[in-house]
Amino acid sequence: MNKPALFLLLFELLFSVPLSAGELEQLRIRAEAQEREAQYRLGERYFEGKGVAIDYAEAMYWWRRAAEQQDPRAQNGVGTLYDNGKGVKKDYREAARWFRLAANQGHLMARRNLGWMHEKGQGFPVNLVKAYKWQYLAEMSRKPRSSPQLTLPCPLCDKLAQKMTPEQIAQGQQLAQQWQPNDPEE
Repeated sequence: MNKPALFLLLFELLFSVPLSAGELEQLRIRAEAQEREAQYRLGERYFEGKGVAIDYAEAMYWWRRAAEQQDPRAQNGVGTLYDNGKGVKKDYREAARWFRLAANQGHLMARRNLGWMHEKGQGFPVNLVKAYKWQYLAEMSRKPRSSPQLTLPCPLCDKLAQKMTPEQIAQGQQLAQQWQPNDPEE
């Protein structure tokens, strides 16, 4: 067996171990007791079908409870369910609202998701400057100690830049560098 195949097998064995009935019940008890981490984990189990059948409505129920307690991973999860119409009716504006809550807390994937929504015109008119801004902010999330004034390498920004003017690129970078979590944009 080659190394990549062995690594994938080990990864699957380590991370897809099903929960026993007792462990699942303990997770549910903790989630019902308002433990945010347990709510997120239970939603994740239902979303991915780990130890339980895939159930997007149940994932939404638990993620929304954790999201309302300001868990950015759960907020991104709720946005993902709305974005894809899984367990709920597809609603790009509602997806963007939840992604924005997570993005305000620095969640990398929520920022990426907002960038893709602006790029594709999902819930917003197509706006490559805003798409660039969100992808650049996602890169900044990966390097939180870097100065906002530094130009960061950003492969997704480079892809967008192929469709943009130099002025639009500069505007996207400037918007990212000046961005504040409570900007009333989306």
